[in-house]
Amino acid sequence: MKPLKTFFQNKQVRTVLDVGTGTGDFVAVLKEVFPEAKITGVDPNTKSLTEAAKLFPGVDFVDMGGEHLDFADDQFDVASISMALHHLPDITKTLAEMQRVVKPRGWIIVNELFSDNLNPAQEVHKLMHHFRSKIDRLNGVSHNETLTKAEILELVENSGVTILHHFENKKERKPTTDEEINERIAKLNVLLDTISHRPEYPNFVAEAKEINAGLKLHGFAMATRVVIIGVVS
Repeated sequence: MKPLKTFFQNKQVRTVLDVGTGTGDFVAVLKEVFPEAKITGVDPNTKSLTEAAKLFPGVDFVDMGGEHLDFADDQFDVASISMALHHLPDITKTLAEMQRVVKPRGWIIVNELFSDNLNPAQEVHKLMHHFRSKIDRLNGVSHNETLTKAEILELVENSGVTILHHFENKKERKPTTDEEINERIAKLNVLLDTISHRPEYPNFVAEAKEINAGLKLHGFAMATRVVIIGVVS
């Protein structure tokens, strides 16, 4: 993520907290941007943390949700959250906690996919994501639909973070192979199986068929993400 690296190239960062770290996908980015920093990742999913610890042995991973960060005030130079805002039960509280544990004039980084201005292949990704989020909610898992870019920026700004810079991050699109299409259809079927006993099941089967048709027609591409860099007052 070159713009992120450029922004922080002359800034002193010794400690970084990654909230909603999952299996550590964003830790790889943080290690590149802050090669000398001590990184801590938190997530309430212990299975994901186990995977992350295998990939990044030099990083501390802690079983912890973002709404209640068990760290002292002003402990970190940077706090980040990547691809996780839409998973949070309380976005406002998590952003407030991130600001609490960051030092005055420290930085907040948000990396989040958004739901507007997408090409047809990205729209397929959005539909698949929203399909999964609805099923997760039926199964008692906190997983919301994605927000527009403007809504994400507004949420961050309204939380008290002063936004210094933001940019779009889009993965280069590659042709979707038949194998990839079949894999994604299989994943939808696995999700459907988890609600086969529910009265909503037929509606979801119909929705899955529409998504599959779009997948075959347009292929699949990751939705664009907005990366926000803000400062804590």
